[in-house]
Amino acid sequence: MADDSVDHDAVAERLEASVLESPKCKRDFHSSQSSQFKTAEGETAPKKPSFGDRTSLVLPKLWKLLPDNVCNTFPQLDIVPKPILKLMRDAVCIIPQLKESTSSSEEKKLRLEAEQALTSIQAVLDHTWEQLNTGHWRDVPIVHRHVFSIASLIKILCLLYSQAGDEETLLRLALKAADMGLLLGAPLPSPNECLDLTIAASLLSTTLAQVVEQSGSSEQDPILLEDRSTQFILKGLSGSPIKELDCPSIERFCTDHFLPKLPVKIKGCMMHWPASKRWNDIGYLQRVAGARTVPIELGSHYAHTDYSQKLMTIADFIEQHVVGGKLGYLAQHQLFEQVPELRADICEPEYCCLSDDSIQVEEPANEGTDINAWFGPAGTVSPLHYDPKHNLLAQVVGTKRILLFPPEISPSLYPHSDRLLSNTARVDPEKPDYDQFPLFKNIAPPIECRLEAGEMLYIPPRFWHHVRALSTSFSVSFWWK
Repeated sequence: MADDSVDHDAVAERLEASVLESPKCKRDFHSSQSSQFKTAEGETAPKKPSFGDRTSLVLPKLWKLLPDNVCNTFPQLDIVPKPILKLMRDAVCIIPQLKESTSSSEEKKLRLEAEQALTSIQAVLDHTWEQLNTGHWRDVPIVHRHVFSIASLIKILCLLYSQAGDEETLLRLALKAADMGLLLGAPLPSPNECLDLTIAASLLSTTLAQVVEQSGSSEQDPILLEDRSTQFILKGLSGSPIKELDCPSIERFCTDHFLPKLPVKIKGCMMHWPASKRWNDIGYLQRVAGARTVPIELGSHYAHTDYSQKLMTIADFIEQHVVGGKLGYLAQHQLFEQVPELRADICEPEYCCLSDDSIQVEEPANEGTDINAWFGPAGTVSPLHYDPKHNLLAQVVGTKRILLFPPEISPSLYPHSDRLLSNTARVDPEKPDYDQFPLFKNIAPPIECRLEAGEMLYIPPRFWHHVRALSTSFSVSFWWK
């Protein structure tokens, strides 16, 4: 086993502490873990657990994430169809009965009630899914996302109480429900902010890892991504080498690159990241995040007609695409909000503290830094495009080639007329069609950067860039204003 394997118990303790820090969510988790109950005479007697040992410990913690009266206190209730609200409330009413069941004679009744609640809440999720997939995502009323979050946590509880499968299977199903809630739901405002699916998912993931380790079915020996990697052969346009700096001061970076908006490759600033050692190990990624459900891009790239998306676990993605060689890309995904254990492996660069009041973005205001994951086999590509914010692209595993073009030559790159793709060029610099795009033939050579593991690339706002993975690659982007 790798020396830096995950201490799952320590992870669980940190997650519990993060809940306890919230004034609204101060709970006594430790008392709820007790496996004893009071007899009629007031003496303590052992309680027979109805679930697997690990599940019986995590259930009380998940229970504490479900706020009282949650189905009656979230905003815009009047938008939710009354039959949907009734199904939610019916399911919530059944759950306390499941929690209070103690005797083995009640187990059959408990399972039937859990299955009944599960049927009701699945109907809520199916209906809400349709609402979320009608029209443009940004136009969907937030109340439907709130409903999806609430229903996802209720489904998790119902699944675990149902005992309709072995412990590992139930935990995997519950974790998938949590991830779907994270992907499609939204955090609830006061007084229901304790309903935190990130914490629920991390508790489930930690518990699942413990169950898998206990069964002896987890991978023990490190399998390196670089050992399974093939090399992509570059074609088409090349450019002039990018300027490189060795861990520049914030002052120098600001004066020479941030303010004048000039790209630069930065070396020597990622050596302290735990990810630099850990993420090259497939076994580590499998243990920490293998059971997590994420969106995978399929096809040539997002602007191509063959583009599609598919939800799958990271374990399946690694097996089929990273190791298996099929083209697929975990691209521009907020993986580190979904899996905080991986967020702990990286550090936000100090350069992100610089601010730029000239940046104008159409998206809702976000004062923080947007951190996204980019993970895939050799050959994955982001077509020529620009981003509205400052961007530091940090290469953790593998190698990428980036071609950069300044904003002033935008007309020669023939941006798409479609509003959703207006930041994406129609020109393919690896295979330029000069007959269709004649202006592109006369531009100056682009800046070219070969980004190796341990290096970062600063890409200024509106600076066009084409990104190709030359090997199996795991990158992290930091976007900020």
